[in-house]
Amino acid sequence: MWKPDGWDSEFKLGVVAPHADVGPEAEAQAILAGHPVTVHGARVHFAPMHPGGHIDDKIAHDPVLRFIQPDVIDPTVESLSSAPLDAIGLAFTSSSFKIGAAGERDLLTRLARSSHGIRLVTTGTATVTAIQTLELTRIAVMAPSWFDDDLCGAGGSYFTEQGVDVVSVTPSGPPGGPLAITPAATAEAVRALVARTKARAVFIAGNGQRAIGAIDQIEHELGVTALTANQVLVWSCLEGIALRGRIKGYGRLFSFG
Repeated sequence: MWKPDGWDSEFKLGVVAPHADVGPEAEAQAILAGHPVTVHGARVHFAPMHPGGHIDDKIAHDPVLRFIQPDVIDPTVESLSSAPLDAIGLAFTSSSFKIGAAGERDLLTRLARSSHGIRLVTTGTATVTAIQTLELTRIAVMAPSWFDDDLCGAGGSYFTEQGVDVVSVTPSGPPGGPLAITPAATAEAVRALVARTKARAVFIAGNGQRAIGAIDQIEHELGVTALTANQVLVWSCLEGIALRGRIKGYGRLFSFG
């Protein structure tokens, strides 16, 4: 008689994303479709994004740092974590790159004081954990086209200082901004990147860069492991939850349940 209403979900996932970005929630919902999980979003203003989901051709670095300032993100985390959630993912790759691993640890320590005991995961920490779990080497990072070379350089430092074997970090994602990206364009960009770098694995960085729909095709066609920003974030948030191992079609990462 009664229809499903979401209240019986086994896991309630919170996602913090830039104000004009629908990608993180959309990709999380797609990965988790058919499973008893609900996704709950909160937004933080990010100046390079504009109404309609458009983004500057290259994002400035000051807004990247502004996104994670105490007077900006802390109230958002405090508000979102007042809900009965099980984990919160911070869907913003560039801040991890910009502040480095030590700064990211400090950020998580600070935000833990506002999260009411709910576990927090950044895209950066999730990516490093996934890479270590899969024991990946020769990783090419495909940053979105709106990252500049300096931000990509910071991304390279972020990974190498944590012992991750990256062979390339470049703004080699499909051009045109988040709304122009398709799975086919993502797969083609990865093909070109792998051919150029001889990478054994690819991390498609940027939570606003549409990517999860191409994971399965990339892994089967190219024989490389494909990680994406929102994929690793969901995977990490589901740590210790049995349903993580039941997710299919979004990369070999989920076989490590």
